[in-house]
Amino acid sequence: MRTRSWIFYLWPWSLLGLMSGWLIACAAPGRTAPTAPPTPNRTLTAVGGTARRSPAPPTPTLPSPTPTLPPPPDGLSSPACANPYLPVRQGATWDYRLSNDVTDTFTRPITELTPDGFVDQDEFSAGAVRRGRWQCENGSLIYLTPGPVAGSVFAGPMQTEVTLESNQGFYHPADLHPGQTWQQKTVFKGKSTLEGAGVLESRSEVNYACRAEAFETVTVPAGTFEAVRVTCETHHTLTLAVGMTFELTTHSTLWLARGVGLVKAIDKTEGPPSTLELLAYHLP
Repeated sequence: MRTRSWIFYLWPWSLLGLMSGWLIACAAPGRTAPTAPPTPNRTLTAVGGTARRSPAPPTPTLPSPTPTLPPPPDGLSSPACANPYLPVRQGATWDYRLSNDVTDTFTRPITELTPDGFVDQDEFSAGAVRRGRWQCENGSLIYLTPGPVAGSVFAGPMQTEVTLESNQGFYHPADLHPGQTWQQKTVFKGKSTLEGAGVLESRSEVNYACRAEAFETVTVPAGTFEAVRVTCETHHTLTLAVGMTFELTTHSTLWLARGVGLVKAIDKTEGPPSTLELLAYHLP
């Protein structure tokens, strides 16, 4: 783990890995558990031994399942995934720079495409990998992994397998216009293993609410784009099987360019904001 940037980006599961290590170490032969848990990370709030659920915003019910569709033409795109603000094409790639206390870069390719979904992957120069699975319904994109993520996170000696328990709403609407709002609520189960020493199970609930604000001109290393500015609030509750609960609320601003995708994002919790900028992209 050379940098904090990708750890911040993958915070729920990097946190789970750190908690796994602490709990496994406490249970190891010849060691005595501390009388009190360590002080939580400054961006998290320890709630205690019982999970506390914050009120979630109203979430829309998913539309009826998309009917079976023919294979994507030439393997490049899928009618169900046709979204003007996130081009879903086999072989598409985006290169990003992520800045917080330090800077890291990563590449995001679309690695798999089906008639009703796709898989993308973030490959960080520091070594971490995030894989995300998406479902598509008439152009609306539903994120099935916690994050911005079922999927897996591999960060050094820690491995976390994540499975989806339930979902309502969508992450990206089929189109965007100022004043539009949308939500997604997802619940995940996680199983984290640290260096093969033990397993820690968890439950993660993510409430995501967004609003399209206005069209703006944005300049990033990849160029200058006309983009729609979107503001989002994400509330994440992580409950460990040992009875500890942590909560984090993130406020994000994203700029999405038609025909290109995400060109810039700023995430704010406590402390310095995290900034994401598009360096380059390739759309076949």
